[in-house]
Amino acid sequence: MRLEELKDEDRTLVVVALHRERLTASNAAFTFCQLAGKTPPPDDIFGLHEVQDALRRIGAAPAR
Repeated sequence: MRLEELKDEDRTLVVVALHRERLTASNAAFTFCQLAGKTPPPDDIFGLHEVQDALRRIGAAPAR
């Protein structure tokens, strides 16, 4: 099923949940790297840009 095929509440729920999941994973990895003195992974491996693009497609954009 495509994002555009979902109805209002379902579409919002899917995108928000996906954004929260990926942001949490990103924050956990960066926190771990800081505490361990390691180099953090690149931002693009978490797919946050894809979720932000999906938010824009449904008429919302994350605050910068």
